Amino acid sequence: MKILKLMLFITILYCGQANLFAQSSTLRGGIKGGINSTKIGGDASGLKPKVGFQIGGFMKYSISDYVALQPEVMFSMQGAKSIKGDISLHYNYVNIPLIAKVYPDGKGFNIQAGPQLGLLASANVKGGDEKQDVSDQLNGTDFAFAVGLGHDFNRLTIDLRYNIGISSTSDQGSYPNNVLQLGVGIFL
Repeated sequence: MKILKLMLFITILYCGQANLFAQSSTLRGGIKGGINSTKIGGDASGLKPKVGFQIGGFMKYSISDYVALQPEVMFSMQGAKSIKGDISLHYNYVNIPLIAKVYPDGKGFNIQAGPQLGLLASANVKGGDEKQDVSDQLNGTDFAFAVGLGHDFNRLTIDLRYNIGISSTSDQGSYPNNVLQLGVGIFL
């Protein structure tokens, strides 16, 4: 009898919680763009950050007033520049982050975190007037963990994120992508 009462209590609790989430859940999408400051870390030396941009789309699924999930698909210019000389690494990725957004006060300010998968679209090394394709020398996938802060307004969202590279761009050592991003999105 105790087991039946416990199961009934858990079922009522679960249904009540699911009903609360169902009433407040919403799905909104939009477009997003911004700037990147990227650097290759780990074993890399003699490099400094390179500025690029990001552009793409997102969907925000609000589970409650306090939690939302935001998957994105973003084209991102990444890489680095040499400290001496005019050599630069230009890596282009299609990044797919799955960001959890937590709203501590249930309003617009949010704390963000989540995993990110990056798919290499192209990779070039430029020096002077010469450009060399090095896509075949890099791993085709890149993994990162994103952390950041943001604020959602009625039709606008802004965020500042840091993507911490988990995997290496090459099998020849540890060369993770590290990216600081400032993004602005518009809900459609």
